Amino acid sequence: MRKSLLILSIVLFIILLSGILITQCDTDKKAINKKLTEMASNLNESAPVMLDDFTRFDNATVTGENVFQYNYTVLNTQNPDSLIKEVESSLIKNIKLEFNTNPQLLFFKENNVSIDYVYNDENNQVIRRIQIDSSNYK
Repeated sequence: MRKSLLILSIVLFIILLSGILITQCDTDKKAINKKLTEMASNLNESAPVMLDDFTRFDNATVTGENVFQYNYTVLNTQNPDSLIKEVESSLIKNIKLEFNTNPQLLFFKENNVSIDYVYNDENNQVIRRIQIDSSNYK
């Protein structure tokens, strides 16, 4: 009887502890999402903005899974896909460098936030999606 009571107590403790951990993780995820949403909102105050002759930053969004997404439109070219393809490797290199050296982006690293860079053509069709997960910039 004592042994059964001890086992039951241990099982209930484990269930309770699991529930607390799950709740804590969910609370952390919501706090991260709130901070990311604030960051996106701040970026969007100056959007849309032309970054160069071909690239317009349209906005930033945050998914429910805490993926921070930058949305761009490629303009003034007959073949936007080839334009992005030409510079894609240097874009990825620069993105990784920025996340490794810019202290303002430390929040992304500390919270394992993935980032999507979505490039659309003038008809709002996705031409390229560059996905950087947190392991790429650590």
